[in-house]
Amino acid sequence: MITPKTAKVKPVVPRQTTKARNRTIPTISTGPVQEDVLQEESTDVHTVNNSEELETRLQFLETENRRLKEENERLKSENACLLEKVSESQKKPSFSFKDIKDNDKLFKFYTGLPDYLTFKILFKSFGNAVNKLVYYDSGTNSEKLSNSEHNKCGPKRSLTPEHEFFLVLVRLRLGLLEEDLAYRASISAIHISRILITWIDFLHNFFRAIPIWGTRACINEAMPGCFKDSYPTTRVIIDCTELFIEKASSVRSQSATFSHYKHYNTAKGLVGISLSGIISFVSDLYAGRTSDKQATVDCGILTLLESGDSIMADRGFEIDHSLLPNGVTINIPPFLRDKDHLTIDEEQETRQIASTRIHVERAIARIKTFRILNSMFPITMATDLNKIWVICCYLTNFLPPLIIDK
Repeated sequence: MITPKTAKVKPVVPRQTTKARNRTIPTISTGPVQEDVLQEESTDVHTVNNSEELETRLQFLETENRRLKEENERLKSENACLLEKVSESQKKPSFSFKDIKDNDKLFKFYTGLPDYLTFKILFKSFGNAVNKLVYYDSGTNSEKLSNSEHNKCGPKRSLTPEHEFFLVLVRLRLGLLEEDLAYRASISAIHISRILITWIDFLHNFFRAIPIWGTRACINEAMPGCFKDSYPTTRVIIDCTELFIEKASSVRSQSATFSHYKHYNTAKGLVGISLSGIISFVSDLYAGRTSDKQATVDCGILTLLESGDSIMADRGFEIDHSLLPNGVTINIPPFLRDKDHLTIDEEQETRQIASTRIHVERAIARIKTFRILNSMFPITMATDLNKIWVICCYLTNFLPPLIIDK
């Protein structure tokens, strides 16, 4: 019987090549350790043989790791706060009353009001109504406003009511265009247009509800000495002024608004002031061709006069005594008519009336400091022109007294 030979297994010996002899065994890294720390740790491992020193070293590393984690969390928190501040600064309007409220000169320049305190008092007088404004073209039904659970209907406000009021005053005082205001306030032009239309309607209704016609007792109490000596019965001084408007396409409208005095298409308004210089009557606007006499009779100021009162006016207000209430007279400078010159008495009377009547022209000049009234109004603003005129007249009463009686 033939038995198989037992096979001899030779051990596997790696080839002794140059590449195998020169290769290096990679070390296993446990994390992103800095190079200097790795060298220091390697040195410690080879040099430190005491277990207590190793334990102390491990505790130090754990403490340092904990401190770095806390520092990382603190930096993350600071970064989040800075991002939030940057976001708020971007949302904050670039033009606000808060930036100039401490500078009375700048505040008067931008708003027409003497200072921020006057602005704040006037704004507070509006009450809670400013929080329930129905904005123009917002699609809100005003009849449902009282049943609404929210203070304001429509989209969320991007500006505070106080800031909106400030922008309206800037619009009236400087006559800035809507695009300019929108850029300053960091909102769209459509949004600023809705704000302006809404606030102009609100301010017109608010001011018209305030009685500014002074009683006879108030007039006598505040009467300056120049009137007490010459014209003690004067109740009001009246005058008219004109605002330039765009020429209408209708020939009839062009004829009705053309002013022979300004040689342009205008709208005419009548203003009455008390003897202390406060505006006590503001009429609605009339077509520029309307005479001063016709505007005086039509505006309703004559119905406010009482027996014993007198009106002071210019020569253009040649009102017949038949049109005046009983016991009411009018003081106007004498006319030259067919005479070559005035008499000495007539000349003296003309000078006296002119020296006292000049105050109504000063009051009108104050109204015209609202530069929106100095520009030519386009036809598209025809519906707001009368409201803007009334608002600007009322705002001048918040200025210091026009006549200071020593």
